[in-house]
Amino acid sequence: MTRTWSTVDTQPREQFAYWRELICEAFLDLSPESPQRDRFRGTVTQWPSGIARIGSQPQRVRRTGRDIERAPRAGYYANLQVRGSSVMRQAGRTAVLAPGDLAVVYTDEPFEFEFGSDFTQLSLFVPGRLLHTRRTATRVGTAVGVGAAVRHAMTALAGSSVAPGSATRLAALTAGLLQVATSADAVTTADTAATGRDHRAALTDIAEHLADDDLSPAATARRLGISVRSLHGLFAGRERSYAGTVRRMRLELALRTLRDPGLGHLRVVDIAAEAGFGDVASFHRAFRREFGRTPASVRLTPR
Repeated sequence: MTRTWSTVDTQPREQFAYWRELICEAFLDLSPESPQRDRFRGTVTQWPSGIARIGSQPQRVRRTGRDIERAPRAGYYANLQVRGSSVMRQAGRTAVLAPGDLAVVYTDEPFEFEFGSDFTQLSLFVPGRLLHTRRTATRVGTAVGVGAAVRHAMTALAGSSVAPGSATRLAALTAGLLQVATSADAVTTADTAATGRDHRAALTDIAEHLADDDLSPAATARRLGISVRSLHGLFAGRERSYAGTVRRMRLELALRTLRDPGLGHLRVVDIAAEAGFGDVASFHRAFRREFGRTPASVRLTPR
């Protein structure tokens, strides 16, 4: 029988407390946290096949060692991001999920989910006897191939178009597909492409807010719907860190402005401010260190 839990009919002051209870009943013992205690919105619809649709607000959900001791349940949850974004962490791995991305967690090891904005997810429980993978908290793309088959199967399970008997068989089939989708070869290619995509999204956000006084890792992470730690992870192993990228992009903006004959009336202090530098002295130092020349010499030298 399909079941639905919602905080809508609960007193506003009690809504988050009820949310804590209902997700433990619908899934397994968990420890959710949220800065919003009153008027907390959350709905879970669960089908007999083991899949559920979750729609709620920003929060952090952990499965702690104490939760596991209190209520062990060997198996996996496969989470498909439908709306918003999330971060999944387990065993030192981190997966940043955008709509269409998928990742799994093992239920008898601690894990953490972080939702930075309103979200919708599909979550399928797979018993441990049907799936065995150590590639948890590892993003799986679902645009093509086996990942796409998993996405279509989970979407079909979260609806009324599949008969109960067929839904049980489809859930078992989905477990087999997940075994293939989370294999080392499959996730390496997908994760590399997805990480590159999120890095590009971060670069786009930085470029759009380059002149903002409050441009910071926290501000960029908030707009992308991920944690600050996950944002820094997007720059790990690359030529420049987040701060280095911001500095370089601001200096390149100033360089283009200095070289533009049509903007020769602008003072260097104004150009520095437009590029996001609050202090002209630090701008001069950074500019010379980056390009080996002063701003004034760039302006005086024809291209």
